[in-house]
Amino acid sequence: MSHQENISQQGKQVIEALSPLVKWKYDEFHKVMLAEFSVDKQDQVMFALKQVLPVSWNAKTIKKASPQIKHYAGSFAKLIKNQQLLAESEHERPNIMVAWWPWGHGATVSVRVFLTNSAPYQEKRGLFTRFTRLFS
Repeated sequence: MSHQENISQQGKQVIEALSPLVKWKYDEFHKVMLAEFSVDKQDQVMFALKQVLPVSWNAKTIKKASPQIKHYAGSFAKLIKNQQLLAESEHERPNIMVAWWPWGHGATVSVRVFLTNSAPYQEKRGLFTRFTRLFS
């Protein structure tokens, strides 16, 4: 199965929920299903998106998200002003997530459906963690 087919299958619920509002294409560079639309549709698109993926983070709240969520989102977890990351749950490992990316000129928004990082999450072993284990 190709990467595009896998995203289309895993993200079917999101893609179908937004299809009446946007047109989808595969973005080979970012390996995502991509929809671009004008800001006059952003409220409708976000409403439909929130029905499927009710959990979201922005540039401020992503800092408090679990390390696992950041791991699953990969480079998409690096959010700037007005960008959002959406998922079905913050407690279960998601197969897909969505990046909400308003463009800098303010007239266009992108929605990117992507497959999450499939590598197992490894807790970071910092110096403090290693030091405290010496005394436990």
